Amino acid sequence: MNPATDPITQPPGRSWRQIRQEVNPVAMSRQGRRRRLAGWVRAVAISATLAGTGWGLYSVFHSWSTDRAGLATAMHSELVSEIRLNNPQGVLTREWAAQVLALPRTASLLALDLPALRDRLLAYGQVQVAVLAREFPGTLVVTLQERAPVARVQAADGLGQPKQYLVANDGVVYEGLNYDKAMLAGLPWLDGIRLVKSGRAFAPIAGMADVSTLLSTAQLQAPHLYREWLIVSLERLAERDEIVVKSQEVPEIVFSRKRDFFKQIAQLDYIVDAAHALTGAPPLQSVNLSYEGQVPVRLLAAPAEPAAAASPFSLQLPQRKTKREL
Repeated sequence: MNPATDPITQPPGRSWRQIRQEVNPVAMSRQGRRRRLAGWVRAVAISATLAGTGWGLYSVFHSWSTDRAGLATAMHSELVSEIRLNNPQGVLTREWAAQVLALPRTASLLALDLPALRDRLLAYGQVQVAVLAREFPGTLVVTLQERAPVARVQAADGLGQPKQYLVANDGVVYEGLNYDKAMLAGLPWLDGIRLVKSGRAFAPIAGMADVSTLLSTAQLQAPHLYREWLIVSLERLAERDEIVVKSQEVPEIVFSRKRDFFKQIAQLDYIVDAAHALTGAPPLQSVNLSYEGQVPVRLLAAPAEPAAAASPFSLQLPQRKTKREL
């Protein structure tokens, strides 16, 4: 036998798998057993505390959802003593808010259903955003953001009588309260639209974002022209991207929402000034600003010359325009 090459043979019954592995643990002292028992007690106590806290939170939430009045009574909540309105840029008053909210005299501040009260305010189209908050002990704080009217529209009310409604820049149609009458009288009327009922209100008017941009641009850039605008028609807006304005001086002004409104207003201002400078020239009948470069212009014919109105011409605008002082 060669010890270097022959495999080592193990004696029978001496494999490491057959060796007993049990090790007797060292006996735990009495102090160690007490520490282990104390650890178990602390773990059980912490688990019970967490479970009790969770159940308490659930009970409070469930009571808040199902019996707010009872929970408020149990917590000795104060009655609502004041409604404070924050509406710095609007015209709606605290008295209006109190009337719409219609809180009973015995209403508890903690028991108020704030989402439901907010919905009462948002039911009025004039209110765009409403936020309600509690201020203890007894104040309900109401913060509003109102829509601003950009145009007017006439429609039949519930009795079939014609009534004036206001339209905001997002197309919302609403009655409008507490506005200055002179301000409303300066708003143009909308035409070429079809109002559709949606519940108690009207569905928003499509395309009002473009109309609002045109109106605000004219009001800021050329208020002398905007003041004469009477009617804004949306009849061609969907198919031809055109907004048609009727003013006191020009019966038809065609704008394109695909072109910059600022440039179109500047072109209109130049054309009106040029028409005023022509001695004895007939007034403008229509101005079409929907094209680049040349602007088709039509003059109003005199009573003795009816054929003249049917002969439009194009006005070549200068490349550089002087800015008119507004």
